[in-house]
Amino acid sequence: MEHIARSPGTTRTLITRAVDGDGDTFRALVEPHVAAALGASAIIFGSRDEAREVVQEATLAAWQGLRSLREADAFPAWLRRLVIRAAMKRVRGRRAIVELDLSTMTPGGALDAAYESRMLGRAFARLDAKDRVILTLRHFWDMPVEEAAALLEVPSGTVKSRTHTPLERLRAAYAAERR
Repeated sequence: MEHIARSPGTTRTLITRAVDGDGDTFRALVEPHVAAALGASAIIFGSRDEAREVVQEATLAAWQGLRSLREADAFPAWLRRLVIRAAMKRVRGRRAIVELDLSTMTPGGALDAAYESRMLGRAFARLDAKDRVILTLRHFWDMPVEEAAALLEVPSGTVKSRTHTPLERLRAAYAAERR
């Protein structure tokens, strides 16, 4: 599959084969995007387990809806949209679960870094789902305003304000955690 995934015009070829039921080809199509999807979901939830479940849901939706994808070049953005929609669906009305990774706590300042990370995670968990999603899109995926607006189906100005205000809320929540 590696040679297929790197040749010109392969996204269309992979999509065609996957639509025909080839699971290995679908895996080759999705695999390059899984790490970023897991990372974004983990940021939104603060939980690797929740992130894996969201990415599984989005991947299943991609498998089931692949036939509807009209432009092969749109696959990465389409998959991101599925991940964000799955995350938003799962997170509505719930607070994020923040995990503490004890393996990072080693001598020499790592405990302080883990503590700071934990406080930031707790502050992030105080934000509502929409705030966590927009900050993840703009600052984790470094998504341009226009692309985030298209993904969320809102005007660009809304993305700008929804980015600025949650950053202020995150700063305030972080300051509260430090007290």
